[in-house]
Amino acid sequence: MPTRREPPEVTLVATGRGSDLHNAARFGIRVVEARDPSAWQLWRSLGRMHLGSPTGKDALLLDLDVGQGPLARRLRSMRRDDPIGRACGLAKRTEMPTVLDPTAGLCRDAMALATLGCHVVAIERIAALAFLANDAIESSWLAERLRVVGGESLPTLAGMAGDRPPDVVYLDPMFRTPGDAQVKKDMQVCRALAGPPEDEAPLLRAALAVARERVVVKREVGGPALGDGVSFVVPGERVRFDVYLRPGAPR
Repeated sequence: MPTRREPPEVTLVATGRGSDLHNAARFGIRVVEARDPSAWQLWRSLGRMHLGSPTGKDALLLDLDVGQGPLARRLRSMRRDDPIGRACGLAKRTEMPTVLDPTAGLCRDAMALATLGCHVVAIERIAALAFLANDAIESSWLAERLRVVGGESLPTLAGMAGDRPPDVVYLDPMFRTPGDAQVKKDMQVCRALAGPPEDEAPLLRAALAVARERVVVKREVGGPALGDGVSFVVPGERVRFDVYLRPGAPR
């Protein structure tokens, strides 16, 4: 098995906020005193946290704004009969399920599911992505339903076998090819920090061992299933959702 590439370090430029220092310690991010144009860094500007790569013609810059802009518009327009909601079984139930998202990335889909009423735990192994998503979430209404945890997915899933398992495990493995412009921008940052996609089969097996009702896997349109045994597929405009129902679970 190839050795996982060591990701570049991302530091936090000191902001003077105690909550930022607390979250930096929580996610294991080193705090520095000043901007460094040659480094990956997190910094606060105009009230929002930003994540940027070293400066240059191919520099990348991300922020998450749940109050305005494309992400805010997506969250405001969410409906339970949208493809992601149907895949997670939301359209036909009154009590919303608990969801574990162990491949959370920037937590955009976790935010969408929380907006629809699910109680979500999002796990992200790349500390900078977890920090950025958590910063946007903890100061918004999403904090009531969405919690971000830093760490590796497989050990976390394995440790839940005898605990209180989630109703739904939602998997969004890194796509082999980028999608639209915004997804491509996110993907460039994720690839730069996390490296290329790894073998996702062990993650699917672990998810199937934990989920009470179903495992939902987000896939590229036309791409192969992550594993055998797909119960049904919910198509979307740019992606599809493969649903693996557990025995006896409602459709």
